[in-house]
Amino acid sequence: MPSMLIRSKFLLLPLLLGLTVAVQASEECATAVQCNQVGTAAYQDGRYEQAIGAFERQLRRAEEGDTAQLELALNNLILASLRSGQTGMARAWLGVALDNNLSGSSTRLHLSKVAEALDYPTLAASPTGRYLRYGGSAVWSELLISEDGSGGYIASFSSLRAGARVEEYGPAAIGELDGKLVGDEVQMRLQDAGLGSDCAVQLLREGIELRVQEVFADGCQDYGGMGISVGGRYIKVSP
Repeated sequence: MPSMLIRSKFLLLPLLLGLTVAVQASEECATAVQCNQVGTAAYQDGRYEQAIGAFERQLRRAEEGDTAQLELALNNLILASLRSGQTGMARAWLGVALDNNLSGSSTRLHLSKVAEALDYPTLAASPTGRYLRYGGSAVWSELLISEDGSGGYIASFSSLRAGARVEEYGPAAIGELDGKLVGDEVQMRLQDAGLGSDCAVQLLREGIELRVQEVFADGCQDYGGMGISVGGRYIKVSP
């Protein structure tokens, strides 16, 4: 093998099911090396979703400190996502590799492959779409931006915190936050989200990347469980 709104509560289910698929990939998939073998076999059979599940499990093992397996797992995920037609997810996994300062030959090759496959102009044309923020352990927080029917936009966040035993128990914490976006298509503020007047949430958009800044203060993160936040850097994976 080469080196989650329609409404977030509806999308959380497939996200959680994705974790279940990873757990069930194989009873023998207990180490990063074994998961690579299981995922590679599924990939070669054209069972890309099962391959992705095994490679996500490989990634969770590799994030514990094996840099070579980490880069291998991420490149596996990039390639399997490309082959399954999920070009946005391939770009998201590539971003994780780059954020980890990985630059092996396969990563460099996939950088070119993703650039060729991804329709950047279409993704960057409008704020609407699905955005993801990586949270470790192959878990992604999600932001959906949709039109409100009157020329504006609505943001729906589904934030997850993986926790140490995400495979056994699912995410350690979940949060949902919905509101109206006010501003232009580059700088926007979240309103009507049920937050206090001092709990500002700002969205700054550039191309397919979006950065969310929020105030951390008493009561400002009451939309989710312990350690939940919507702040951070997101990447757009689909229109």
